[in-house]
Amino acid sequence: MPTKHLDEARKDAIVALKSLLAEEASIERAVLIDDLFGRIRVVVWGSQDREGDHRRRISDALEPAAGAFWAGEIWHAARASDADRLVYVRAWNEGHPLTDRLRLADRIRNRTAWFSPISEPPWSAFGESPGPPIVVFYSFKGGVGRTTALAAFAIQRARVGERVAVLDLDLDAPGAGTLLAADERGTTAEWGVVDYFLERPLGEVDLRDYYHACRRTPVTGGGEVLVVPAGSLEPGREYLGKLARLDLEPSPAGGAGHPLRFLLEQVRTEIDPRWICIDARAGLSEPAGLLLSGTAHLHVLFGTSSEQSWRGLAVVLERIGASRVREDRTQLDCVLVHAMVPEDAAAAKAARGSFVARALVEFRDRYYAPDPEDPDEDRLWYVRDAEASDAPHAPVPVSYQPKLAQYALIDDVADHLAEAKELVVLSERIAVRFRPEEA
Repeated sequence: MPTKHLDEARKDAIVALKSLLAEEASIERAVLIDDLFGRIRVVVWGSQDREGDHRRRISDALEPAAGAFWAGEIWHAARASDADRLVYVRAWNEGHPLTDRLRLADRIRNRTAWFSPISEPPWSAFGESPGPPIVVFYSFKGGVGRTTALAAFAIQRARVGERVAVLDLDLDAPGAGTLLAADERGTTAEWGVVDYFLERPLGEVDLRDYYHACRRTPVTGGGEVLVVPAGSLEPGREYLGKLARLDLEPSPAGGAGHPLRFLLEQVRTEIDPRWICIDARAGLSEPAGLLLSGTAHLHVLFGTSSEQSWRGLAVVLERIGASRVREDRTQLDCVLVHAMVPEDAAAAKAARGSFVARALVEFRDRYYAPDPEDPDEDRLWYVRDAEASDAPHAPVPVSYQPKLAQYALIDDVADHLAEAKELVVLSERIAVRFRPEEA
């Protein structure tokens, strides 16, 4: 007999419960819970005199539908204690609406940020007293030039006299701190993000312990880049042990009590940068989930033409786009980068064409909202907006550049990062989002 897998059991259970609710008007509403162990349970509301019938019909429907994943537990609100009713109501409120009377609630062990409601940035980047824009650089796959592009943006802004703060949250494979070191010897701050996250909850800290300044004319010109590295990997610093102790789960207060929010606020207050750039961990990691859940004002998403890259970006677009649209909230703003475009002209042209076509499909399905009836409505990004040259799906191509594949010091390639046409176009695409006349 073929194995029924969890996603199949879950889908069949939803179909069965939807069908039952359509037939049984005496069931007011229900929550299907996929618990920590992948077992399916149900909370149901309905008339007390039909409780037994409700239990029987739900069990008869879900036992064959969910198979081994059916836990056999049905919690009926009619006879529940006041305390239990509060738990049931919370499950309903946290659940994802499937119909007006049915919701799905996930119970998970980790990566909570990917499932939690998306919060808002700690301050506005617009208005009369805007704070520095927070820009997250993210890629589903590593090795696509994400950190290098972040460094290019920071260098370009520094060379026009601006102060840029860079935070390295690629905690499993840190690099931004070393790339933008304090000097030619590669000196970085002795402590960094992992230390701050462990130490700040214990009380006030001196931010100067956690960052260093990249302030060298050959690199930054007349500006400066202040870098909070992930932390020191030097022997004796116990970086891995500290990383293993981090709690990156979002705080119950919508992120307000999380060490990341404390760090951002302290950077804003004490460093006063024009920009805050954050290097995110690739993939579906916990740091990425945190940074793609409302922390930033803009998300720079790097992708390649590979199917693996698109499947990962689809998850992200669903998170920052369609899930928000379903809640009648604006999408999180993003810029798409087509990374690693081939050097060969013919291959590059073909790659760009296929990437643009796929981007339009993915954004229409997972990011843009359906066109509204009112032609003047512009609160969201709509399908009709896809024709704009600066639409989120319209990618900025960045070619593979052998010169950036291997170099000893950033000083050796700083001019290239500051002047390469594609990187300048990307930086301009980011910067224009925050100019007062464009707000």
